[in-house]
Amino acid sequence: MRGHALDAGPAYGGVVDLDELDLDSAVGQLYGLSPDEFLSARRGLAAQAKADKETGLAKAIESIRKPTAAAWAINQLVRSRPADIERLVDLAAGLHEAQEKMDGSALKTLSRERTKLVDELVRATAEVAKEAGGALSTPVANQVRETFIAALATTAAAQAVGSGQLTRALSYAGFGDVDLSEATAAPAPARRPALRVIKGEGQGAARGKGRPAEPEPEEPAEPDPALLKRLAEAQKRSRETMSAAAEAGDALSEATDALEALDARIAELDAELKSARGERDGLVKAQKEAAAANKVADRTLRAALAEVDQIRAKLPDTDED
Repeated sequence: MRGHALDAGPAYGGVVDLDELDLDSAVGQLYGLSPDEFLSARRGLAAQAKADKETGLAKAIESIRKPTAAAWAINQLVRSRPADIERLVDLAAGLHEAQEKMDGSALKTLSRERTKLVDELVRATAEVAKEAGGALSTPVANQVRETFIAALATTAAAQAVGSGQLTRALSYAGFGDVDLSEATAAPAPARRPALRVIKGEGQGAARGKGRPAEPEPEEPAEPDPALLKRLAEAQKRSRETMSAAAEAGDALSEATDALEALDARIAELDAELKSARGERDGLVKAQKEAAAANKVADRTLRAALAEVDQIRAKLPDTDED
């Protein structure tokens, strides 16, 4: 281990104490839930914030994006097996260092470790997801693999994966940086900076021998009304944007879930079709064999009937009562 500690972020799991509700605690709870529980839990936390007249917090909670199936599975790995993610972060740092130093020998060794680690992490993620009641489909498992590969491309991507707040899968084209836009949960809202205090200028030397001038008392600067108006407008746009982003994220999650379900159904239908075709081939073969046997039986029957007729023809006629 090279000592590159993870930024753990908010506490994982558990139920948020609504008396101490803030954005970090809301993120910590929501990203520990199953995908089916996410939307209803987010609505409940936002409603609680509104009831407490924390409208800004409510909007921020509503903007927390629901993770995709791949992101959810990786987040659960971070929570249940942090040591595995620590290995990922360390290896990413080691690869970055070797690349900066152009250390070919180290890169060769670390590249072998990368392939092995990615395989191990994909298996571990599948195990954790299964334990949480969400087995990975093949498409989702592929997204998980691509995410770990991307995480090893840059330390920033590794930290994003290690945050336990991943919203979507990552990908890496083999060059450049990994796109991390909207890849993690909504950050804590920026805090309003404190007003600066403008100090009064000194009076110079006092009247009197060697006596320093007394400084004027400091007065806080009055905020510019125009700036306050711009701030209010910017905050309003920010809230509207967060709501739109939340809706778009929900739509993306629903579309992704529907697509994954459809892909799974297509795979099932493909398997059923393959089985039906195999069964049909067997029936066609059986039909041909039965038809050939039927012809042989027909010829044999005709020959037997002809023989019976010949024998009867040679027998003397008998009177019938």
